[in-house]
This record gives sequence, structure tokens and C-alpha cells, in this order.
Amino acid sequence: MMKHAAEKYFRKIIVIAIFWLTVLFTVPVRASSVIDVGLTVSQFSAELVAPSPFVATEPDGTKATLNKGKYFIAADKGKIKLAGRQLASGTVLEIAEQEDKNETPAGRPPRHFTVNRQEYRGTLKIYLTNDGKSLTVVNRVPMEFYVNSVLGPKSSPIWPDEAIKAQAVAVRSLGWYYKHHPESNLFDVRAVEPDAFYGGIRNENKNVTKVAARTTGQVLYFKGSPAMTYTCESSGGRTVSASEILQKDIPYLQAVEDYDTDCPSFTWEKKIQAVTISRLLEQGGHKIGRLRGYRVSDSEKPDQKDRYPSGRVKTIYWQGELGSVTMAGQELADMLALSSNWFDVYITDPVPQRLDVPIENGYGIEVGKKQIPIEIKGREKQSWQSAIPGYHFLEGTAEETILFKGKGIGRGLGLSKWGAKGMADAAPENTEDYYKTILQHYYPGTELVSAY
Repeated sequence: MMKHAAEKYFRKIIVIAIFWLTVLFTVPVRASSVIDVGLTVSQFSAELVAPSPFVATEPDGTKATLNKGKYFIAADKGKIKLAGRQLASGTVLEIAEQEDKNETPAGRPPRHFTVNRQEYRGTLKIYLTNDGKSLTVVNRVPMEFYVNSVLGPKSSPIWPDEAIKAQAVAVRSLGWYYKHHPESNLFDVRAVEPDAFYGGIRNENKNVTKVAARTTGQVLYFKGSPAMTYTCESSGGRTVSASEILQKDIPYLQAVEDYDTDCPSFTWEKKIQAVTISRLLEQGGHKIGRLRGYRVSDSEKPDQKDRYPSGRVKTIYWQGELGSVTMAGQELADMLALSSNWFDVYITDPVPQRLDVPIENGYGIEVGKKQIPIEIKGREKQSWQSAIPGYHFLEGTAEETILFKGKGIGRGLGLSKWGAKGMADAAPENTEDYYKTILQHYYPGTELVSAY
């Protein structure tokens, strides 16, 4: 009898244990809702402005109170130099509590640090890097304030609420991903992360923030782990897969139709003189001399050797008088400040930027002029053809101009700013929580959970 009771008891214990292990490994762990952002990484110094007295706390607990004012933080002989003090790596800076506890919030002075002329909420942590020769300044800030800052420039208060909510979840989810997969042992994510720039208080928009707050704590998971929810501004009609951009297959980051045709730069053009491209190539370490030709396949007839499946340029070949270079399409886009690496290249004849047309009265007397801008279309079919497909000769004249015609803005990975707006604009009336439909379109297979 006792043996039977004991067995029954142990079976009960095992069942309970299995239950909690299941919960532990299937339900997202609720972690602290703060994020560490690298503001300046491995720089010699940083400017700090404190609007009121603040406390510097070293890792060993030593505290020092400093007065409000402007300071320069620098690395000095393996120590942090601040206001004539030598502080240890990992020192935390925090605005001091108000002495007058009865003072109303409205009467309190600003309580935010400014680093390199950008104002930030939260606290700062200063680390020494490169064997004590440089500094890394980290901003620890509540996740929602991070979301508000990143989201501000990516959205608009006049856009549909469902678009803003979808963007907020995507931004928060990527921050949550970095919190669980930090870029460094000193911080979770850099402030200058591509497509997710964190600019502190200046980038916040109170109306956008108000809408985003309706999704507080909501993040996307995929199979029990935080999802890498990258975003972009405009993909040019179809997003790009992770296998193309990141060289790894991610099930929820596949190429999908985008609804971003309202984007002002859905298609774009930029003309650059060939001599300018030669100079920029040389500045980038490619001394190939005056350009004599280039090779890249047409986006309508892409060659897998130089274009990705999306049609974006993988590589482009430049031939010069002194040599040649094959460079990545994204590298060229960055060098020439092109909106994206989805472009075609045309040789154009030099033409003026605008045409002056005289305005005459009824007697034929000129009474003014009207300027008409000239749009360069480029040669749809090249006049020069080579035995090498996609190769085009350049004449090498000083005035020779190259036209780049492209689509989209940025890498085109994940939810696009203008695509979310396009979906929200076309949503059925009185549809509740349509932002979830938008998120599932751009990140199929993910699950929306409340992380905090």
C-alpha cells in the first residue's frame, strides 16, 4: 500500500516537472524591458552635457557627484577622464535625484543627458576599449523609448494607425532580437544600425508614439525565439529574401509582394559624370584611370553572374585606362549615394539641366522666361554593343554622363515603411487589428506575443 502511494506521489512530481519544463522552453521568457544602445563605439572622446547634477558610479560602488555643465569624456592611460577625475571602465552616469522632494514635476529641470549634441533618455555607461585607448558610450533606455525614437522618422502621424502599429511591432521585435543576440559584450545594438537609426529624444514624435503605445510589449517570435524583423523604406515593388542580403535562409524573411507604389522614390534616376565616378573609384582604392567601359546585365534580362534573383545588382565591372575592378552593387550604391542597388545603367549625351523658354506678349515682345526642367531618359538600347554580353563602351570625354535608373530605397529587406502604409490604406473598413495581417504578410509564420 505504502509502495503504491509512493509511486503515485513520484508520478505526480514527474508530471509537474514536465509541465514546468514545457512552459519554460515554449513560452518566451519575460526579461527586463530595457535595451543597451551603443552611441559612440571605440572613439577617443565624447562631448557630454548634463542639465543638472549627476552621479558617476564606478563598478566597485564608488560614487562621485558632479555639477551640471558641459564635459569632455576621454580615454587617458587606461582610465576614463571626466572633469579631472580618473574613473574605471564600466562607470555609470545618472542624473541625481532632486533634493526637494516636494518639487512638482513641472518645476523640475530637464533630466536627460546630451551626448555629442543628441539628447537621450535613461542612463549612460562608459567603457574603455582598444586596450584603454578609446571609449564606448552606451545608453541604457527603456525599450518603448527606443522604439519611439527609431519609429519617429520611419512613420508619419497622418498615416493609418494600423501601419504605425505594424511598424512599431517590427522595430520593437528587432530591438528585442538584439537584446537576446547582442552585437557586442558591451551593448545590444548600435545607434546607427541600418534601417533602424536611434537618434534619442529628437527623433520622437508624440502622435506616432501615442499610436505605437497601443502595442506596448508586443514582439514577434518564430518557433520560440525572437524574430529578426528587419525593415526598410521602400523595396521597389518586391521585398528581398534574407538569403540574398544575409546569405542565409530565414523562413520568415522571404521575398514577398510590396505595396509601396506611393513612395515618392519608388523609381528614381541619378546622373553622374564618368570622370566623377573615376575619381570616386580612385578615392576608394581602385586606381583604374579614366573609364573606358562597364559591364552589367539588364534588369529585364538578368544574368545570375551579376544580378540577384530580385534583379538587384550583385556585381558591376568597370574598365579603365589603367586597369579594371569588379565591385559589389551595394558598394557602388553606397559610393555614389544611390537609393538602392536595384538599378540599370545607361550612357547619356550631355544635356542642360533645364531649358529657358521666352514668354512673349501679344505684340511679340519678350516679357519674361519660363524654365522647364529636362528629364534624362537615357538610351533604352545601347548604341555600342560588344561580343561580351552586358558590356558597354565609354568614349572617355570630359562631359560623358552615366545615368542610373532604379527602384526602391535601401536594402528592401522585411516590412517596408511605404508598403505597410499601402496595405493599411487598402484594408477593409472597420477591420480590427489589421496590423497583425500586415505583420504576417512581411514575416510569415511568426507569432505575436506580449514579452513584457
